[in-house]
Amino acid sequence: MSSYITDTIPHQKKRKAVEKGVKQALKAMLPAGAKYRILHQASRSHYGLQVADYCNWAIYRKWDSGETHYYEQISDVIHSEFDIFRTGTRRYY
Repeated sequence: MSSYITDTIPHQKKRKAVEKGVKQALKAMLPAGAKYRILHQASRSHYGLQVADYCNWAIYRKWDSGETHYYEQISDVIHSEFDIFRTGTRRYY
């Protein structure tokens, strides 16, 4: 059985929404009938979540401010990236 880990989400309602989205994505990616579980752990206590946070932060800095020093440190392991807001006009803050 595989385990998939998310950061701890303090609000039960939001946790359920995130879990639903993860389950939908896994259903599309995994073979039918694959067994898995979703765990919620504090990112400060799980090295994999810390790595994911760092990578997302480095990519964010590249897109937000054009600062690429940290992005360049991880660029050889990034398989793809795209600006999900490039076609919309709604602003998110």
